[in-house]
Amino acid sequence: MGSTLNNSAPLIGFTGAKGGTGTTTLCSLLGRSWVKNTGLRLGIIDTQPSPFSALPPSLGIQPSTRHLLQLEPYFDKITTKILENAFPHTSEGIAYIPLRLNDGENFNLVKGIKAVGAIRPFFDALWVDLSPLPPDQVLLAADEFSSFVLVSAIEASSLAALKLWEKRILALHLDLSRFHIFLNQNRPGSNGNLNDLSVAKGFPVLGTCPYMGENLSLTLWETKNFPAILEKTLSPFSEKLTVLHKNYSSGKQIHSQKEIGSSEESIEMEDIHQLHMSLLDQLRRQGLMEEGKSTGDNLRARLEPRAREILNQLLAESTYRARETRQKILEEVLDLAFGLGPLERLLQNEEITEVMVNGPSQVYVEKKGLLETSDVRFMDDQQLRTVIERILAPIGRRIDESQPYVDGRLTDGSRINAVIPPLSLRGPVLTIRKFSKKKLTADDLIKFGSLTHEAADFLGACVKARKNIVVSGGTGSGKTTLLNVLSNFIPENERIVTIEDSAELKLSQDHVVRLEARPANLEGKGQVSIRDLVINSLRMRPDRIVVGEVRGAEALDMLQAMNTGHDGSLTTGHANSPRDILSRLETMCLFAGLDLPLKAIREQIARAVHLVVQQSRLPGGKRSVTHITALQGMEGDVVMLQDLFLYEEGKGLVRGNFAPAFIDDLRRVGYSWPGHGGRAG
Repeated sequence: MGSTLNNSAPLIGFTGAKGGTGTTTLCSLLGRSWVKNTGLRLGIIDTQPSPFSALPPSLGIQPSTRHLLQLEPYFDKITTKILENAFPHTSEGIAYIPLRLNDGENFNLVKGIKAVGAIRPFFDALWVDLSPLPPDQVLLAADEFSSFVLVSAIEASSLAALKLWEKRILALHLDLSRFHIFLNQNRPGSNGNLNDLSVAKGFPVLGTCPYMGENLSLTLWETKNFPAILEKTLSPFSEKLTVLHKNYSSGKQIHSQKEIGSSEESIEMEDIHQLHMSLLDQLRRQGLMEEGKSTGDNLRARLEPRAREILNQLLAESTYRARETRQKILEEVLDLAFGLGPLERLLQNEEITEVMVNGPSQVYVEKKGLLETSDVRFMDDQQLRTVIERILAPIGRRIDESQPYVDGRLTDGSRINAVIPPLSLRGPVLTIRKFSKKKLTADDLIKFGSLTHEAADFLGACVKARKNIVVSGGTGSGKTTLLNVLSNFIPENERIVTIEDSAELKLSQDHVVRLEARPANLEGKGQVSIRDLVINSLRMRPDRIVVGEVRGAEALDMLQAMNTGHDGSLTTGHANSPRDILSRLETMCLFAGLDLPLKAIREQIARAVHLVVQQSRLPGGKRSVTHITALQGMEGDVVMLQDLFLYEEGKGLVRGNFAPAFIDDLRRVGYSWPGHGGRAG
């Protein structure tokens, strides 16, 4: 720690709104101007295959016979001398560094840019000529760059291309302010003020280069010294880039927590990584941790006292002096060693209901139903992969190239989904659906505005009267939470079997048997599906069957169970309305492969399901029950539905005028539909 090397050299990408805008020439000539004005160390990275690259003649040098990835075996031994010998330098001292030599190579920009990290300590800035690459490939690697220079011209096709860039950038939730417009070939009579251009409203402006005649245009290469008039034109932009570099360097080294207390010390990610490695090494040397093992029951509680001693000794030798800074570093390293690293802070925040990790450098969270960007970052893909594997290990699941996506759960029941390359193009992706540590009740949902007292009383009566209920809703609408609440109405003296893909239901009763599906092992054997468990549960003498979610052929077995003495069963399904969930059930039953007529399936549904409860996420993020709908039998080939409660803005769930067909069953548990005799629950 405390290295004088510049680990935070800014990485700036140069790309064109379209081909032929002079991106390569601007990158080279502006680089030469910038180095002459600042005297700083600059490396220009070339992504164009060597035989076709315009950069060497524009820089006034011969093409290189080496590319950066060839040095990968020596990355841990790189020196300034090695770089000087490996790559050509311009008369101003700019290093020319190609990423590939042959056009036939399967080029991966993200991998290439990550390799650039090995040489960043030896430069004050690194620029990357991205002009030969399509926009989608550039934007998928956007997280690796500090900013971009986007070269355009004032003419119809360039401006149209610029508009497409804007759409792509916004679609990927990237910050437009990182893309600095440079307008080249500003001909007389054209409107050269980018601030007046509607296509550039969201982009900051680096500057414009006027049209100076064909001989002085940036689209013509200058192999030696570029004309003085052109240097004069470029000098102001060099100064702007210098400011851009300084702004980046002053913020890049700051860790995700930014300022720590009032000490104003910044924490470098590399230091966190080194401390983590040193801690694990010492714990293994002392025989306290097996090689490769950093998780397990009570591992943190057992090793944390000794780990704190080791870390305090290491921090005493560091350049960090503020007590608050050292404490923050210590906690982060412990989270890396024994927990889920950067995610620990998010998982402990009770306001956060969902965590979405889109690769190591982009994390979103959901608070109160709305998405916002988090300042949490991972060091690299490998750290994120380690966290994913740490989650999966205790539940016996795996993720690798043969199985690049997986569902799982945390120890507290929170649901997780992970996807890794090659399916994910942005590195490992992790989604965590958190569940409240507190077991919610109907009173809580009433307090949140998701239910009314009247609707809650009705649903409670339906559960007690052993009505079969399907909770329908979109992703993240609160279906599982509502299912948990409804299960609270099941009497204590009944035997309940729960069946889930990833166990997340939290029933309050004592007599509960929890079953969880199992994926196939490495040999493709041993899979136990939801359908297998539904069929098996019928032999377990259940009073109630609760299926976390029906997704496929198990829907038919579930309906048959509901029709053969297992009343009072509960399940959920993905759909946007009560009618939609019935259509989905029909489709899922067809997956069973029994070649049943559609009318027969609909009759099964009409006899088995008594009630659909539609859960929705409303504008503004609020989650609410929007329909409580009864199935009223068949009329011809159509299942008849009756909305008993319907959501109205400002009023919540409003009761309708018609009672359900099973009103007599509700009377037996002490509830009557108002106006039909008896008492309201």
